[in-house]
Amino acid sequence: MKGYLVSHLKKYFNETLVLKGISFFLPKETITGILGKNGAGKTTLIKCMTSFYEDYLGEILLVNAGDQRRLSINDIAYIPDEPVYYEELTLAEHLKFISAMNNTQFEVDSLIDRFSLKEYLNKFPHELSKGTLQRMQICLALLRNGDLIIADEPFDGLDPLQVQILKNEFLKLKKRGKTLLISSHQVDLIQKICDRFIVIDSGEVVYESSEDSSSNIESEENILELFFNLTEEKKS
Repeated sequence: MKGYLVSHLKKYFNETLVLKGISFFLPKETITGILGKNGAGKTTLIKCMTSFYEDYLGEILLVNAGDQRRLSINDIAYIPDEPVYYEELTLAEHLKFISAMNNTQFEVDSLIDRFSLKEYLNKFPHELSKGTLQRMQICLALLRNGDLIIADEPFDGLDPLQVQILKNEFLKLKKRGKTLLISSHQVDLIQKICDRFIVIDSGEVVYESSEDSSSNIESEENILELFFNLTEEKKS
């Protein structure tokens, strides 16, 4: 068994328990969609996995044929839900800086072309639109070259063409041996590319596809209906 294990994860904010013992497994070389309504706990979970929050209870582990160790930030490429950048650097300087740190300079020109960023290279973040900032964030994450790619609402701000480009990019990354966790409330955008799904509601996992999930996704003709049914059942 190879992959990434989240085990009995709990996160408090003051006295409030926000993540209530979440457990799931991400098999290597798969794309998993994590679904939930706003406030379900998706972003809090991701911030624990990416070490933004370190005061959680439970374990987040890399599992490799029986051996396991704590997941490191160096294992992860992260596309955040809100842009994170250096105000004093241009888009080109961001790409140069991150690629130099990760020895991925050879990827830069290709990413600029694929995400149509050439005309924005000399602009600073405050001069960019939301969609262009999102494309920059995606490229910066891909330059980090982590084996686990975590994307929090990655399609927000993208036009339909860029959405399709990103979906194709995710599928290529899977073929290259990467594992992807994509958080979204836009079920229709990730339904076709995910091998499996996890649904979170009120800080708990209310549904997880089985490990052999390829046949499950084919049979789940309407993941959107499944999502709403599960979250409504949890409340009733």
